[in-house]
Amino acid sequence: MSQRSREAEIGHATSAVLFSLLRVLLEKAILTNTDVRALLTKAAYDLHPHDYAAPAEGAAGIILNEWLLKFAEDGGD
Repeated sequence: MSQRSREAEIGHATSAVLFSLLRVLLEKAILTNTDVRALLTKAAYDLHPHDYAAPAEGAAGIILNEWLLKFAEDGGD
């Protein structure tokens, strides 16, 4: 397996764990959709001020344009 394939696999595994964790926290009413959206938005913007802008902007785009959509603004809050 190439290094790039390994990194992609790690990324897939990490996002699966993240979504499972967030869903459990939502189901247990520990977090609300508003909390999750705020956390994801903060994570995306935390990527921006660093020198490695190109890969970070791609990651921030994934968070803001894909992951955030999985947690609707009016999702039971």
